[in-house]
Amino acid sequence: MAAGSRQPDLPVAGRGARWAIGCGPCWTAGGSAAAERHHSHRDYARWRARQIAYGRWDPWVDAEPVRAHILQLRLSGASYRAIAHAAGVSPMTVHNLVNGCQPRKQPPPQRIGSGQARGLLAVTPEAAGADRRSASGSRRRLQALVALGHSPAGLAGQLGISQPRMRRLLHGQTRSVSTATHATVCRLYSRMWNQLPAERTNRERSAADAARHLAETATWPPPMALDDDRIDDPAYRPRAAWRRAGQSLLEPSVLDIKPVPTTDRNR
Repeated sequence: MAAGSRQPDLPVAGRGARWAIGCGPCWTAGGSAAAERHHSHRDYARWRARQIAYGRWDPWVDAEPVRAHILQLRLSGASYRAIAHAAGVSPMTVHNLVNGCQPRKQPPPQRIGSGQARGLLAVTPEAAGADRRSASGSRRRLQALVALGHSPAGLAGQLGISQPRMRRLLHGQTRSVSTATHATVCRLYSRMWNQLPAERTNRERSAADAARHLAETATWPPPMALDDDRIDDPAYRPRAAWRRAGQSLLEPSVLDIKPVPTTDRNR
């Protein structure tokens, strides 16, 4: 082949490279990448011109229907991350679409890219939350353990989650949990539902007192006040509360249930 003749299209090895146009002895990988970018832009420009000519060029759409769809997915238990993964967008894109950009004090956007909108609207509850469930059962179990005197920080450590996440879970700010987290909470509850915390040192006693005070203030019932058959039901409302008895908090009689639960707990 003559030196001045044009070489055929050649595959280029390397990340992101597909095909490049050779140009004689001056052909280089860098030159091929520049040529590829040039042709990619030219192809996009042609596609864009065709869309405009056909009346199909609509790069932006109203964000409100997409925002409403995301909120429905959230109510079904899907997290921002799960929705973003199913739609092929970043989690911050989903979060900002609903809440706006809080660090910059920007409200939720009024429009969104049409491609992102199509991806988000195509997400179903099954695709975004197949491995999640209501946090109601996990929350009630952890609240009951706190009512016994187990500190939230200690429970968080045993579950392997952060303390801020534990606080959100205890106070009902977390609507759903993964099935794995729920199973871990159930195992922890089964092991500790009838065990008072150790109170051998001043630090342990202070932690237990603080946990019981938190539960008393929030009216969280202890394990014996919960119906095991309904503890995972989001609509379940325990009909019992507890108050501090006059005896030492170390005594079993600390749990003074009122009124008597409608169902007996058989352990």
